Amino acid sequence: MQRELSAVFHGNALDLEFVDCYGQHLAWLETWFQRRLSCNGVASELAQEVFLKLYEQREQIPGLRQPKAWLTTVAHGLLVNHYRRADLERAYLAALAVYPTTHVPDPEQKAVLFETLLELDRSLRQLPNKVRQAFLMVQLEGVKQQDIARELGVSLSMVKKYIAQAQQCCGGGEDYAQRLSHLNSEQRALSSRTLAALPRLNRRAILKSVCVLLGAGGLFHAYRKSDYSADWVSAKGEVQTRTLPDGSELTLDSDTAVELVFTPAQKLIVLRRGRIMIQTASTLLPNELKPVVRTREGFAQAMGTVFSVEQKAQSTQVEVFEQRVQWRSLASGFFHLLNAGEQAEFNQRGLLSSQSVSQERAAWTRGLYVADAVPLKKWATEISRYRAAGIHCDVAVENWLVSGTFPLNKPEIALLALQDALPVQLIQQNTLAASPVLLVARERGE
Repeated sequence: MQRELSAVFHGNALDLEFVDCYGQHLAWLETWFQRRLSCNGVASELAQEVFLKLYEQREQIPGLRQPKAWLTTVAHGLLVNHYRRADLERAYLAALAVYPTTHVPDPEQKAVLFETLLELDRSLRQLPNKVRQAFLMVQLEGVKQQDIARELGVSLSMVKKYIAQAQQCCGGGEDYAQRLSHLNSEQRALSSRTLAALPRLNRRAILKSVCVLLGAGGLFHAYRKSDYSADWVSAKGEVQTRTLPDGSELTLDSDTAVELVFTPAQKLIVLRRGRIMIQTASTLLPNELKPVVRTREGFAQAMGTVFSVEQKAQSTQVEVFEQRVQWRSLASGFFHLLNAGEQAEFNQRGLLSSQSVSQERAAWTRGLYVADAVPLKKWATEISRYRAAGIHCDVAVENWLVSGTFPLNKPEIALLALQDALPVQLIQQNTLAASPVLLVARERGE
């Protein structure tokens, strides 16, 4: 194969470097796949696909200090897709087995259908189960939104948010629905339920085992940040309250993902993204282990308390409402003690800022945002947490101060209320929650 490649390529420096990398690492990569798969033929095909991807990005080769790390990263992604395809095949065959033969697509339809389902799954697999189910039911089964709300046990407005969120992920579902239009209603419902039946737990277990086998810290870190490792995930606009194994209460803000590691030796909550509120159980004994929250920057140790932790882009914010929390930085080991009524922001090295915090900052757990003379830009950021599309401010108005109480579960009403509080105008393409909003100064006389 290496000689064939050499004959095809034109002999420029990048092509020659690619051929050299191919010759050095092909056997190793095939072995890597063979150890993880039962079929040597599939292992060889996946190894070739990795090198095809490398050739498409061969300008990177001169800068690769560790080619194996790059190859392993790509191989990991292909392996995940391979397992996922196998999952989908099993789910589809299982669904077909209980359907009447008159509803089964012919071989050509099966091939087209399966590739379409794969594309849909790639777009939707990152979404929480309810978001995915709502989208599939409305796009492929034609179920009315009111009926979806009743089946999923949520409000009609939440179903609309689910659908808008899913449409953002896959660029709208009309294209997929059109490609499936040649199927009858039973076959389309079969497709929808095949995808909805794919369990998050199976994907998580597969990825976890793959990452352990990889032994690659960078890949494991990428996995750990994703929803595949999350035990609880809240959708955009959704606030969830859950009970932890020790009886403590955990509230997930909109678009939040956490992983739980509760053992006799530790009570760890890994915050992947978003914001959480913790109220430790009143039944915990003084010397009993208290929950610890882990973020990218460090650890927040509860001391029998009520507190929130937010994972920001490059920092962690901790707010304490009752008793105390101890913070420990990940990189430096820096310790900081926060008492009730205090909030602080940390990076990996230590403290960035600290100030007092009022009880009103916890109002988001009740679906409210209490603004007390906050800049409009900050107000827009808070409300955007709960909206499918963002809210942006013109520079001329971003420092205007906002005061009032606004509903987080109904961001469109919050936007209308803002117009009563300030002379601002909403500019958006349409009135849907999936449409971004720009806040500008309202012209006089309007």
